[in-house]
Amino acid sequence: MDIEKIRFSDIDDDTIRNFLKYLIESGHSLSTRNIKLISIKGYIRYCAEKDITLLPLQLKVSKIKTKKVQPKKHNWISSAQVKCLLEQPSKNRIGIRDRFIMLILFSTGMRLDELLECRIDSIHLCGKDSYIYVKGKGSKERVIPITRETIDNLKVYLDLFHRNTDNDEFLIYTIHDGNRHKMSADNVQRIIKKYADMVRKTDGDFPKLHPHMLRHSYGAVLYRNNMSKAEIAKLLGHEQESTTEIYVETDVNMIRDSLKQISKEDQEDLYASLSPDERNKIKGQS
Repeated sequence: MDIEKIRFSDIDDDTIRNFLKYLIESGHSLSTRNIKLISIKGYIRYCAEKDITLLPLQLKVSKIKTKKVQPKKHNWISSAQVKCLLEQPSKNRIGIRDRFIMLILFSTGMRLDELLECRIDSIHLCGKDSYIYVKGKGSKERVIPITRETIDNLKVYLDLFHRNTDNDEFLIYTIHDGNRHKMSADNVQRIIKKYADMVRKTDGDFPKLHPHMLRHSYGAVLYRNNMSKAEIAKLLGHEQESTTEIYVETDVNMIRDSLKQISKEDQEDLYASLSPDERNKIKGQS
C-alpha cells in the first residue's frame, strides 16, 4: 500500500502491534521500538482531540505497552580499572595534562562540556573545603567538592599550564597560532581512547571508554559508599532523582560482597552464641 494513501480507517491496534513486531525482527532495539510507539501514541492522541471519531482507536492504541529495557552493562569502570587507567600516561608535560583530564572527570563527575567550559576562576582552593563551581545543563549552577588527591594534581597542573595566566582562561586548552583555545570534545575523546586502548592490552575486559563513562563511575563510587540517590543527583546536576538510576545499577560484585558479608555476620553471631564447651568441640578440643 502506498504510504501516502493510508487512512485511519486502514489502521487498528493490530496494525501497530505488527509494525512494532517488524521493528524487532528487523534488528531494531527495544529502545527504538519504544520511541516509535510513543510517537505513534502521541500523534493519534493529538488527532483524536481534533476528530472525536478517532477516540476508539486512540483508546486501543493507548493500551499497547512499552517494553522494559534492561540497563546497559558496564556503564562504569571499577576503582581498580580507574587506577590502572591513570597509571598509563607518561610522566612528562603532556602525560600530566592527560592524566589530570581523566582524573578530574572521574573525581568530580562533571560532564565533558562542563569541564571544557570550566575556567580558572571556577576553581576555589580552600583547604578541605575546596570546590569547583560548575554551570551545567540549562545554565544551572552547582558546586562540586574536590578531594585531596584532585587538589594535589590540580596544583601541579596549574603550575605547568597556568602559571601567571588570567582567571578567565579555560582550564583545559590547546594552542593554535600561538593563542590558547578551549580544547575540543573530540580531542578529549582521543586522549581517553588512547589510554583505554593501552589498558586493554593487558586487561581484555576493559570496556571501550568514553568521557561520560567516567561520570558514571563517579556516581557508582558514591552509591557504593552509601550516598543517597538524592545526594548523588544533586552532585551530578540531575533535575530528577530517577535519572540517577543509571549510575547505581547493582552489579554482580555488589551482590556477592553483600552475601559474603551477611554470611560472615551470621557465622560470627552463631559462634558468639555458643558456650565454651561447644566452641571447644568445634575446634576439636573436646
